[in-house]
Amino acid sequence: MKYYIIAGEASGDLHASNLIRELKLKDPQADFRCWGGDLMQQQGAVIVKHYR
Repeated sequence: MKYYIIAGEASGDLHASNLIRELKLKDPQADFRCWGGDLMQQQGAVIVKHYR
């Protein structure tokens, strides 16, 4: 499955990174692209645009 997640600030980055981590447990082949931050990137998401 492919996912595109948008988080515009730090708390969204935190919640989205937790979501990514849990989704990867269910689907290790999941592909994540996002507007987000460092926490999402640490979970393996490709950052299209950083929220800074």
